[in-house]
Amino acid sequence: MALALAIVGVASLAAPAAHAASSDWWYDGFGVPEVQAQGWTGQGVKVAVIDAVINPDLPVFQGTNLTVDKQPLCKGGTVTTTAPDPTNDEAHGSDATALLIGNGKGSGHVRGIAPKADVTFYGFGFPLNTEAGQRCVKGPIGETSIVSDGIQRAVDDGARVISISIGDGVDLPGDPEVIAHALAKGVVIVAAVPNTKNDENAWPWQRNGVVAVNAFGQDGRLQDDQEVAGRKDVWPGTTVVAPGVGFESVIWKKHDYLISGSSLATPLTAGIVAVAAQKYPQATGNQLIQSLIHNTTPNDHELTYVEDFGYGPVSLRHVLAVDPAKYPDVNPLMDKASDSPTADQVAAAGAKPTVSPAPSASRSAAADPATRGTTGPPGALITVGVVVLAVIVIGVIVLIVVAAARRKKNAGGAV
Repeated sequence: MALALAIVGVASLAAPAAHAASSDWWYDGFGVPEVQAQGWTGQGVKVAVIDAVINPDLPVFQGTNLTVDKQPLCKGGTVTTTAPDPTNDEAHGSDATALLIGNGKGSGHVRGIAPKADVTFYGFGFPLNTEAGQRCVKGPIGETSIVSDGIQRAVDDGARVISISIGDGVDLPGDPEVIAHALAKGVVIVAAVPNTKNDENAWPWQRNGVVAVNAFGQDGRLQDDQEVAGRKDVWPGTTVVAPGVGFESVIWKKHDYLISGSSLATPLTAGIVAVAAQKYPQATGNQLIQSLIHNTTPNDHELTYVEDFGYGPVSLRHVLAVDPAKYPDVNPLMDKASDSPTADQVAAAGAKPTVSPAPSASRSAAADPATRGTTGPPGALITVGVVVLAVIVIGVIVLIVVAAARRKKNAGGAV
């Protein structure tokens, strides 16, 4: 039976009314031009984006270091699209990726925060099976969800940072182990919180060790719940907040619509981590997260946490000004309500070469009688068998000799 995946609108790109205001407030507010003029562009850092689909042929991606993994995470569908009429799914993946590496060309003139980073896009793939409300079908069924499959693929490909702006409503037993493996490898996972309380089961943002990001606007206010009027989108367990309200889209014509959501705040946060990793290549994933939460806002301050803003608004310049090596090599996000994965799971994953043994290796060993039950080659098994047989033969001979001697002794004593 196929496994249905509920693709949750973790950061559905709201397109409300037409708006003519500038959407580059985050770009200038972060001081991106001056940071990039100093050479801090994310160059050489591998970043993975896990999302729906992407249009890699858009002008905003020309000349960038974008790679698209053509194998969809979901069964069926395609990862790339060139649909003439933009869909929300296409806009979602394309907009999230452009905020990382966009070159400023095309619709929206979106410029990325880490334009020289090496980005690989892993897509769920659309169109998908829509029977019975299913938007994504996984096949064959496994112990991990589709998002975890994307994380594992990104880790195997050498990602330093993973940006996830889409949520999974299916949580499977093997998911914590995948997260633990990524954390043990020093990978920083950045994930969006939902844009509405109606998506409270979405993950992986609430997992231990994962940077959970919410969005705020130019006015400094947290975004509103996108489906419940008058309610703020507050999530206990939020790590940091980042700009994500009132942005241009790479799909819609400039100023036609502005988009909003934690999907936009997430790649900006991931981009800050990537740029910091470029400047401080010796920093561990744990230290990069430590720096991210200690150096929120432009000015130094004590580490504080509040429910709605987490550790505070991210700051590109502040993070780059502090060497992460000053912080302990300990992930500070291991005490979330999910309690998963545990610190012991991460430690255990760090002691393993891979998340789990390769199935093909175990299957081949079980299928070959010559190797079953031994770690050595067949020749070694034969040698051991010969030695054992020789010992048995010698033992039998000794027993015969001893028995004969006893019979002779007993017979002489009776005379």
